[in-house]
Amino acid sequence: MKKYLLFLLFFASMAVQAQTLIKGQVNDEKTKKPLQGVNVYVNNSTLGTATDQDGKFAFSVPFNGKIELVFSYIGYNKNTIILESQDVNELAVELKQQSNTLNEVVIKATKSKSGNFDKWGPLFSKLLLGNSHSFVAGCTIKNPEVLVFYFDQLTNQLAVYAKSPLIIENRLTAYRIKLDFDNFKYDFNTYVLECSYSAFFEEMSRPKDKEATVVMWRHMAYYGSQMHFMRALHANELTRNGYVVYVYKAIQNKEKERVSKIIQQKLTENSVTQSSVVYDIGKLFKIRDTANYYKMIMKQEDVLSADTVRTNIKRYSSLNRQLDIISFKSKDSLMINYQMFLDRNNKLVTPENLEKWKMKDFKAKNKGLVTIFYFVGDEGINVQRTGYYPETGLYMYNDMFDRRISQLLPWDYDPDKGG
Repeated sequence: MKKYLLFLLFFASMAVQAQTLIKGQVNDEKTKKPLQGVNVYVNNSTLGTATDQDGKFAFSVPFNGKIELVFSYIGYNKNTIILESQDVNELAVELKQQSNTLNEVVIKATKSKSGNFDKWGPLFSKLLLGNSHSFVAGCTIKNPEVLVFYFDQLTNQLAVYAKSPLIIENRLTAYRIKLDFDNFKYDFNTYVLECSYSAFFEEMSRPKDKEATVVMWRHMAYYGSQMHFMRALHANELTRNGYVVYVYKAIQNKEKERVSKIIQQKLTENSVTQSSVVYDIGKLFKIRDTANYYKMIMKQEDVLSADTVRTNIKRYSSLNRQLDIISFKSKDSLMINYQMFLDRNNKLVTPENLEKWKMKDFKAKNKGLVTIFYFVGDEGINVQRTGYYPETGLYMYNDMFDRRISQLLPWDYDPDKGG
């Protein structure tokens, strides 16, 4: 399975029911010898282990439905298996050694002098981590030396490869995230990001007096996220959780689109000739009036006007009681508005706590966060209780899309268990 366009993420299913033992053995595909130290984990979760000296592994997972099981080992191609709860048997997995493709890319990038983290790191970090200044500032890429950057001047595309898992530490949510990349490519012509990866989360140690702060940041990342929305959709509690859904039709800002293309082209030209990438419009364009005009246009909204009509989500979703999934699809674009309530100290008021407030005393700030959903094809998605869906036909932009890795939580995260 692949994840393409607009940072489409795959998530692993973590139901809250019975524990299921997953076990098996991992061997080299060619030699058939067991492989020790292979990382085996449920994608986007804290659940995993490593193979022993005999290549064997075993760990328990609470799931009912589907999960994506990942096998990762340096020097070998990553392998993923989709498991269903009724089909879990002892697994026999084989890994294939990597070809020389990555080495060829490293040599090619070195010769072209484009494999430079100092040059491309800021852009890569922004695309990967997201737009939240607070969350991004809390993240550190621990091993940037494993990244290889290659800019293709003919296609105006930036490709990024990782020689081993990329490790990101998020001090705010106290998670260490290990990313196994399949693909990372950014097109300067279309501004489309193709990104495919698997992620394993580890809890970071922190003092007891910091626990409440970590819980707060995890709540900030969770409420209003795609995970939160899908779980609320499955539970038929969108309204209670602060969501309002609209049918959405927009008139785009064509002048901003035109100016944005000019700026992106200038950025591309600059990246080829300069040792570092310049993002300041005032420095990109020598004519002051031109630079000032472009700055003014880029401050405008992407949408000049929008026609929105409030709708009932039940028009687009239906429950399959036997499989315990929600079928969700729409021919219309949908605008998802999330009302985030903040108290006088600018701290998040979660939906369950909101009900305890006396409205005459309630003076929280009401901040609307907007995400646009649109479906490609007629299949739609099938949402499990934990918010996981295996289909790839749902695309989104704005808030939920912009959160990305810096606000990503594992799919076994439960906000009701203290973070």
